[in-house]
Amino acid sequence: MSNQQPSQLISLQQDGLYLLDFSKTISLKLNLPFTLPPPTEPVCILHCRGIMCLTLEGHNDLAIWNPSSKKFKRIMMFNSRQTTNPLGFGYDRFSDDYKIVTIIDRKTFIYTFKEKSWRESVPRDISLDCKFKNRTGTVEDHCMYWIADRSHIKNPCKENTILCFDFVNEEYKELNLPITCKQKFSSWLGVLRGELYIIEHYPCINNDICVWRQKSSDKKIKKWQSEPWINMTKHLKEFKNFEVVFACIARNDDVFIVVKDTRNGDGKVMVYNKTREKFIEVPFGSSLKGFRCMSDYICQ
Repeated sequence: MSNQQPSQLISLQQDGLYLLDFSKTISLKLNLPFTLPPPTEPVCILHCRGIMCLTLEGHNDLAIWNPSSKKFKRIMMFNSRQTTNPLGFGYDRFSDDYKIVTIIDRKTFIYTFKEKSWRESVPRDISLDCKFKNRTGTVEDHCMYWIADRSHIKNPCKENTILCFDFVNEEYKELNLPITCKQKFSSWLGVLRGELYIIEHYPCINNDICVWRQKSSDKKIKKWQSEPWINMTKHLKEFKNFEVVFACIARNDDVFIVVKDTRNGDGKVMVYNKTREKFIEVPFGSSLKGFRCMSDYICQ
């Protein structure tokens, strides 16, 4: 594992939030000014410019917390107990304002910190009749991205895409996915050095993992290109019964995954070493319920 710009990530464990330092392989429990939901309830975690946004118990409100300044406040959700609707948290640099966006029943609702209220926004020429593989998505600059699943729609012209919400003009646009990503595989969307990437896990194809990055062919056209596939069956022979529950790329281009033993639920953090062409375990222990890459937050 490279020593350049080591990644630090957030892990949601049974007893709280932990900051994982990969350079020292240690975990630090964060002192929270709020109470997390019980382990049986899903928690949605977002972050932007050093500020975290988390759903609280019952999903009745959100916690907005800056770990550096210790500032904390609650924001009432537009519609309580929504545990599957997508959420986005980002910054509008033109109005110098933070915004939260959510989609409920194919309608878009926006909360702005300055207005301190929710309002409905009417999208133009975009269909929100879709499901989302990850309700939190990922944020880059002033845009929020989710993988939109339209496989339940009978219209053959409808395909899975990346749905992008622009916090500045409050409009949507869609980006094409790589061809293989249009099938039903596990996928994780992330941002590295200002560019989107997708990590795909193919359980039926030797448990392979593929990293797709957007490459520019000119100033206007971008296309997806894949890196050499990683054969997990070859490298993780000791894991006969496992599930990949999270994957991301660190700033030094290492690929991190969290694998869960399907027999006992134990989780392990693994990093793929390109030089040695093998996965190496990062000893953080088990109970890795949820994972969020926080390298952007750490660098603030």
